[in-house]
Amino acid sequence: MATDHTLENLFLGLSDELACWALAGEGLQHLAGQLLATHPRPHETLVEVQQLDALVQHIEQMAVLCSRLSTAAAANGGILDIGLVKSAAEASTLSGLAQRFHAGGRTAVAASSGECELW
Repeated sequence: MATDHTLENLFLGLSDELACWALAGEGLQHLAGQLLATHPRPHETLVEVQQLDALVQHIEQMAVLCSRLSTAAAANGGILDIGLVKSAAEASTLSGLAQRFHAGGRTAVAASSGECELW
């Protein structure tokens, strides 16, 4: 019986797409850093701009998660069960990602999820 590569290819494509957007976000981070260095802003503005770092980290980790899911689907004959999905989520470095997946539905992402650092 032939292996169905639909999930493998879907998650691989998503991973590539997310990785490209993460790279674009890193470019925006660099630009924002340059602008802030030459045009100082109030502390509150810096805190808001810092969320760009968290966004980029989330996109990067979602790309990694999709890559893991693609690999898991390929290794499991094109099938992903909940155990493989949970395992991939638990390997993520995103704070609370596995717990949000285990919750079984949409949950609000806490403002503290993900690590932020000022560039």
